[in-house]
Amino acid sequence: MIIGLGMAFNACQKPEPIFPKEDNSLQDIWVAIPGVKDASFMPVYNTTKDSAYIEVPYFYPVESDNETDITKLILRANLPLDAVMTPAIGTQMDLSKPVKLEIKGGTGAKRNIVVVTKKVGDLSVKKATMTYSLDGVDTEVEGIVKDNDVIFYAIPGTDVSKVKVAVTVNAHSTTTLVAGATVDLSAAVPFTVKSIDGAVKTYQLKVQPPVKKPYGIGITRKLFVKLGAAGGISTDYTETSMAVSGDYLVIVSNTNPSKLRLFNRTNGTFVRDMPLPAPGYYSFQMQNDSTGALLGATFAASGDKFQLYRWKSATDPAPEKILEWTNNVAWGGLGRRVRIYGDLQKDAVVYATGSLTNEVFKWRIKDGKVINAANTPDVNAAPVISTYKSGSGSWGYLADAVPTSTSLSGTYFLNYGSEIALVNGGTNITTATFNTDAAGYIFHAPSLYFNFNGASYFAFLKYTSWSLNAGNIALFDVTDPSAVSMSPNNPGYSAFNVFNSEVISGAADNGNGTGDLCVSFSPDRSSAYIYMVLTNVGIIGYELTTY
Repeated sequence: MIIGLGMAFNACQKPEPIFPKEDNSLQDIWVAIPGVKDASFMPVYNTTKDSAYIEVPYFYPVESDNETDITKLILRANLPLDAVMTPAIGTQMDLSKPVKLEIKGGTGAKRNIVVVTKKVGDLSVKKATMTYSLDGVDTEVEGIVKDNDVIFYAIPGTDVSKVKVAVTVNAHSTTTLVAGATVDLSAAVPFTVKSIDGAVKTYQLKVQPPVKKPYGIGITRKLFVKLGAAGGISTDYTETSMAVSGDYLVIVSNTNPSKLRLFNRTNGTFVRDMPLPAPGYYSFQMQNDSTGALLGATFAASGDKFQLYRWKSATDPAPEKILEWTNNVAWGGLGRRVRIYGDLQKDAVVYATGSLTNEVFKWRIKDGKVINAANTPDVNAAPVISTYKSGSGSWGYLADAVPTSTSLSGTYFLNYGSEIALVNGGTNITTATFNTDAAGYIFHAPSLYFNFNGASYFAFLKYTSWSLNAGNIALFDVTDPSAVSMSPNNPGYSAFNVFNSEVISGAADNGNGTGDLCVSFSPDRSSAYIYMVLTNVGIIGYELTTY
């Protein structure tokens, strides 16, 4: 009985009243092209939001020839609950003229909005290219469109006074820039794009330097390739070493007496012969230090004198002999490979490997003078001889011991036929070795170590032919010593092997596997210039930048 009464009372309760909403605001309005998926276009409102301006493409898709029919478009909107819009929308209507819409809220409050729809052409730049000549080779750079600017990024010093520029615009638009026109982009150059509806937009062509990287190398570019006779390279196995100083490359021919020749370091053309430092000078090696000073080494067979000459620059008329030491230790000869680190006029080290041994002969230079074990200047100073303990005896005729500091006990790289190793200079025991796939199965020599933009790099000539007449520069970031053994299968390998040059090759065999690498820097250290000579083949140069 009680339950029945409860149900009766509940059944007689009055429902909650529903009051009309007074909101008559417009939440969204847009235009759609009938039958075309995702072809919706939103408005721009005036400040009082009583006018909406909607632009629809003159053609849709924009790159097609399908002209939009503005008399057959659909207006759609999102309205508040209880609000009603008149005239009704959601079906095809003529939007070629402004359309006045009334929105009435549930309480009868009204507001008006005018929708103005306009067909617009395409004023955008789809693509822009700049082509300039670098040593007779056309180099193309693609531009970046940013607002009203078309920006081409080029390394500082690039000649952009006579470049060819082309821009691509919509097929129904035109531009004042003639395709392939030659322009001077030393300063900004304006051009316009005119769309099919008559609208015009002005752009500026600009050349800017790329953003500098905080670490390591960025953009690289080839400077030149000179092969065979065109590069002044014989097929007599004679061009075995190269150094760079100022505007010149110095190539050493190991004839007896030797021949020293200067080449333009920018384009690789022969300039002139360089005088020998002494009559009968016989050399396999010349190296440059961090400032461009040069160190030339004589070849010393067992019992002969090993001599070092220093040039302040490639044009120094009076090179100085800074060492003369009789080789009674390296029975296979000393001087086929010599490497240096530091400033030859201040503090530096010189490492030379003994042929048919496993010994590195080390000298230290302090305040521009070779010093002996007592740390006093001595032009006849005996070397510190370090025996490599991780190998299996002689490394043959050619090995590179590449210092990484000005300490005689500092870490060094050792590169010879069997391996590329990072060696503890105090114990002369390997701490890491290059992965065989990274080093290459054929041959890898010579080597180079340098510091640039916060990173430490190790480079070597990587041979790609069993005749040793083809190879390229392989460059590795060794800032983190733990990366030295990285396999090419490692996901981070590209951050280790950061650059590989073009392969150069020749017809004549290079059975001795000789060649050389050298590096120099721009005064502001924004660029490093790395060069390779491959015996019997040619020379190649690259610019490595911080951009």
